[in-house]
Amino acid sequence: MRARVAIVTGAGSGIGRATAEQLLGAGYAVVGVDVDEVGLSWLDGVPAAAALVGDVSAADTNREMVELAQRTFGSLEVLVLNAGIAEIGSLRKLTPELIDRVLGVNLRGVALGLSSAVRALEVSTASAVVTVASISGMFGEPAMAIYAASKGGVVNFTRSAAVELGPRGIRVNCVCPGPTLTGLAAPQMAARPGIRETLRANVPLKRLAQPAEIASVICFLASPAASFVHGAVIPVDGGITANVGQYPPADPPARPALNGHTVAGGSRA
Repeated sequence: MRARVAIVTGAGSGIGRATAEQLLGAGYAVVGVDVDEVGLSWLDGVPAAAALVGDVSAADTNREMVELAQRTFGSLEVLVLNAGIAEIGSLRKLTPELIDRVLGVNLRGVALGLSSAVRALEVSTASAVVTVASISGMFGEPAMAIYAASKGGVVNFTRSAAVELGPRGIRVNCVCPGPTLTGLAAPQMAARPGIRETLRANVPLKRLAQPAEIASVICFLASPAASFVHGAVIPVDGGITANVGQYPPADPPARPALNGHTVAGGSRA
């Protein structure tokens, strides 16, 4: 039986790399795309994998990734549009260049990626698209207006694409990660001392996610096991979006003493 073929953008690190690794482990052939050639080098020599270095905000990159999948592996069944950048800062510091760059990668890249792949996806069976937005695209957050706008655009782009492409046999869903321990989050944490602990405290599960935990949901949505999941926007956030009121979740009680040492409840971040 021929392997299903997937494209994963942003495959050089973080959630994208974890997704590509899990798909390869499940027997998929994978085309990994990333602007970071060094980050993408983990795919060198990996069986059933191909790599493309390119910027997803460019139309040529999106066309080339689809052509590479078809030329190398013969088809395309799964498209994971994960590539993204995060910028934080006051609205007073926004520049046209920053706005264009964030929207270009996070929203334009998703739109161009899906548009480039539609014809290949509709001739395959059980085709699936998974976009990766953020819980920042589901509500407002301080100092992240353009990032939140770009991810909110991905959420509603996904819904519209699902309505249009469902009759053509292409499922489209969106994953919205919460705070996750990736390189994308590193600049935010470096710029705002104490933000990691603040984020952890606001997660009902009292920890941050690992990239593999987000990837596992992406891979489920990409698989035939999710055959009737379509047009869904799924937060994978440890419960943050379940608690949108004015009070943060309570700290967990201490666990019983173990060998004379009290163990704090819940946190692994």
